[in-house]
Amino acid sequence: MSLFGGRTFKEGIFLIPKWKYVKGDKVQIISGKDKGKQGIIKSVNKKDSSLIVEGLKLLKKLTKPNKKSKAMAYTKEAPIHYSNISHLDPKYNVPCKVRFQLVDGVRERVSKISNSIIAKPDLSANFKKWRRDNVEGPYDTTPEIVKKRTFDGIIENIHPHKTY
Repeated sequence: MSLFGGRTFKEGIFLIPKWKYVKGDKVQIISGKDKGKQGIIKSVNKKDSSLIVEGLKLLKKLTKPNKKSKAMAYTKEAPIHYSNISHLDPKYNVPCKVRFQLVDGVRERVSKISNSIIAKPDLSANFKKWRRDNVEGPYDTTPEIVKKRTFDGIIENIHPHKTY
């Protein structure tokens, strides 16, 4: 247990007790070289207390040459510490602090500027499309065949003790 109410994970790593950022949230960077820029959270790493925001804090990386390919340069997003970003108020589109409040028995994130609810983004459209598109076809097994018992094992030949 730490002094701030969270818990320590290992030596030097501190876990935040109430994580307010979710993948898909609209945020603004409040410090650093991209200060003032807005983006959407691409991924959240709670262990390192960092986030990756789409198109912000871009780093240029170089690959070493090898026998198959030449040296190349590419850009990628670097993680940003959670203290350097802020939620965007849905009403005024400015950075705001967030508090939690019970609304109809559900714990919601609420903006401190306009008291409007910051809804969690709906990511269900991005996941498991194959389940929504799955329709019974000619190669699917019917439920009657699945429920039908096809094997009656001989129990007398099975010994409970090992015979080797």
